[in-house]
Amino acid sequence: MTIFINGRFLTQPMTGVERYAYNICKAMAHLHQPFTIVCPKAPIHQDYDVSDMTIVYYGIGNSHFWEQCVLPFFFIGKKDYVVLSFTGLGSIFIRHKIMTVHDLAFLKNPSWYSRTYYWYYRFMTPLAVKTSQHILTVSEFSKNEILSFYPFLKSEDISVVHNAIDCQLFKPLPPTISPSPSEPFVLCVSSIDPRKNFARLIEACQGLTNAKLYIVGKYNRVFSQQMRLDTTSDHIHFLGRVSDEELVRLYNQAACFVFPSLYEGFGLPPLEAMACGCPVLVSDIPVEREVCGDAALYFNPFEPCDILHTLTQYLSNTDVIKEKMRQKGFENITRFSWENSAQVLIKIVKKSR
Repeated sequence: MTIFINGRFLTQPMTGVERYAYNICKAMAHLHQPFTIVCPKAPIHQDYDVSDMTIVYYGIGNSHFWEQCVLPFFFIGKKDYVVLSFTGLGSIFIRHKIMTVHDLAFLKNPSWYSRTYYWYYRFMTPLAVKTSQHILTVSEFSKNEILSFYPFLKSEDISVVHNAIDCQLFKPLPPTISPSPSEPFVLCVSSIDPRKNFARLIEACQGLTNAKLYIVGKYNRVFSQQMRLDTTSDHIHFLGRVSDEELVRLYNQAACFVFPSLYEGFGLPPLEAMACGCPVLVSDIPVEREVCGDAALYFNPFEPCDILHTLTQYLSNTDVIKEKMRQKGFENITRFSWENSAQVLIKIVKKSR
């Protein structure tokens, strides 16, 4: 069986789902599993190194139209193949496909998204799911969500292929590369949209007196509001999007990492922080309990006072407690690896023949 991969993601900046797709591809290449990426005739974004991957450029355009209506023509006359889509919808016109559903946040809370985005995915997702040979998702939490919203699926129709981190990139840095900051700061990393809960985090941090808050991320146009996160505090700073190298430095220098999200399919930044030796404080939501286990401190994301209390208690703790959290973080990330995820995926593909 020939494995083809929907390569539209390579033309887009590397955010959460694109990082998932790219790292699964890298791991498959490392395992010497042959595959071909079918990509639009558009420049590959500078975030990706595809020098060890086989790429075929096909068709016109670089939009959902290419994915849904142009890509299927590539497979006319081909036999014994499967198409893998890692970043969301697979084409409803391709029957030999395995698609990934990272989460169903747009169904859980439609108000978080623009009307166009919501209605498109509400209509297209069940069609794409029904026309797929198998469904991938990134956590047991997301698997249960998919089964809840799409009861025509059975548990055996869905497999969990976890996210992981690139341990060659996200790792502790020596003091010569990442010196101690002039003043302590708490770090938050995420796209800036309603479900990430920045408004409550900022409200909480108005009362934070012994550290600054640095927020890394940028607005995403698919969401329903371009949130204005105004603050009168001079110790809350928005850094926008930063390079991976700068992000690793910030993880290494931060006093701790805070992740106040209301809903996630997985939530990768806490694992990135743990890999860099940064203690993690996260929302007490089911998926973060699944991903972070006992390696994080938890708070109620709906209560700014609890966010502030948890931050304050952590920052006033002893170095012994902080070091214990670092070590638990290092242990926790060993549960996830791209190579293990790629091996799971390859087994799924072979069963789908």
